[in-house]
Amino acid sequence: MLKSYRSRLFIAFTLVWLVSVALFLGLTVSQLIDYYRHTQAGELHLKLKLWTYSLDFTDDPRLSPRTQEALHRGSAELGAALVVVYGDERPRFYATDGYALSAAEIAAVKDILDRELPYRRAVTVQREGLVIVALPAAPDDQTPTLLAAVAPAASLEVGWRQLARPLLYAGLVGLAVSLLLTLLLARAITRPVTRLTTAADRMAQGVYDDPPLPAGDDELGRLACAFNTMRDQVRQAQQSQRDFLAGISHDLKTPLAIVQGYAGALADGTAADEPTRGRALVGIQRETERMTRLVVTLLELARLEAGLVPLELIAFDLVELARGVLADLAPQAHRQGLCLVDDLPPALPAIAADPTQMERVLVNLLENALRFTPTGGTVTVGGAVEPAGAVSLWVQDTGPGIPAAALPHVFDRFYQADQSRPGGRHGSGLGLTIAQEIVSRHGGRIKADSEIGRGARFTVTLPMAQSRPR
Repeated sequence: MLKSYRSRLFIAFTLVWLVSVALFLGLTVSQLIDYYRHTQAGELHLKLKLWTYSLDFTDDPRLSPRTQEALHRGSAELGAALVVVYGDERPRFYATDGYALSAAEIAAVKDILDRELPYRRAVTVQREGLVIVALPAAPDDQTPTLLAAVAPAASLEVGWRQLARPLLYAGLVGLAVSLLLTLLLARAITRPVTRLTTAADRMAQGVYDDPPLPAGDDELGRLACAFNTMRDQVRQAQQSQRDFLAGISHDLKTPLAIVQGYAGALADGTAADEPTRGRALVGIQRETERMTRLVVTLLELARLEAGLVPLELIAFDLVELARGVLADLAPQAHRQGLCLVDDLPPALPAIAADPTQMERVLVNLLENALRFTPTGGTVTVGGAVEPAGAVSLWVQDTGPGIPAAALPHVFDRFYQADQSRPGGRHGSGLGLTIAQEIVSRHGGRIKADSEIGRGARFTVTLPMAQSRPR
């Protein structure tokens, strides 16, 4: 049972409630006892004072039988022993009709009254389990005299004891209500934890498409929000892994089939003449080189994502680098019947980047544009200074464009939108992924914009050398 978070929370709340109630009841009972003791002692003092008005100590210094009888009657009425103490040799008088004093109590009363006698003052003393209320009396000879009422302290606590049963009932009802509220509160607090545990168990079983957990503004809400984000990331990672494997399988399937076909022809003698064998060997070499390029590209991407490719940052002009790449790709564009347009400004502010890696980005973007632009089209390269200390370089083509649904995925591994790919012109689907990884490592960003029938535009934005974050 204690392994359950809800049960531990319930027990903790219950213990806190019990300790709090115990402290409250202890303090309350203590205060009630003191209150009733002082109240009853004050009432005894007032009754004794009123009763003494009917006594006469002046008619007989040694107390007349009439006065002694009145003292016995008063003791019974007050429920306390009455003691008369003189400051001379006259004996003390005890009227114990209301309360019989033991020998030990008589000795304690004697000591207390002897100490108070010289002061001739009204006094209330609680000691030795007794309550002693003493008033000064004045016989004719002006001898110091005290009239004291003595009662057990327990008799003054009868009032609060009458409240014990209602307090007990109230405590039991409070306990039952508090246990119910504690149970409901523990269930309410642990409900998000239970949902989170269930969702985590389902995710461990490979289920990632459950609806998002409700997330509030408290700590558990932020935890649920973090879990939702983590589950989405795991789902995306799983999907990326499946896409990655599917992409590799797809890109390797065709060349492997071609190599297998040519190798089978060479092995079974189908390619009997020299020209056929030559075509088979050329085909095997071509497809092998294609698979080699794919593996090299995958390795490069893996090294980039793992941060194993060091960046040699230097300050240089991006325009000069772009014009060099345009010159290198001009023959390829001419062969495809395409026009490369230089729309670059004379110069751009220097950026701090690795020229080799940035050249790779621009080559990937231009080759991608040349691959998907039909004959007679145009590929334009331009640049500009952006706000907040950044420069941008963009590549615009006049190809068929990229569908809006495909734009968010153009930088995914192996992703290729069929509508933007003319027949026979295939890539590995990794060029844009590599370009995005390189730009991201330089603290920049790359985005794609497109409209169907009006081509696509890829923009790279990089911080200037002086504004590059460290």
